[in-house]
Amino acid sequence: MDKSYFRTLNTAIKAELTSKCGELIVTVETIDKIIALFVLDTFFVEIFINRKSNELEEIDVQDDDDVLYEYVKELDIHQLTD
Repeated sequence: MDKSYFRTLNTAIKAELTSKCGELIVTVETIDKIIALFVLDTFFVEIFINRKSNELEEIDVQDDDDVLYEYVKELDIHQLTD
């Protein structure tokens, strides 16, 4: 699957594919949202969940390098290089 095809799918199918075939990379929690970044095949998928209602608000491909950097900038990878 490629990201252009994924973008054409409806929200329910995107969520199902991401949960079944994706790998969770990181979760970020804010006051009102839970944001999860998954890798699916060769691209990243970002999911926004409302903390109060626990409902999916948004799901889509995330390919902005600046946004992706925000997820990983504080990761400690020293254990991987030792």
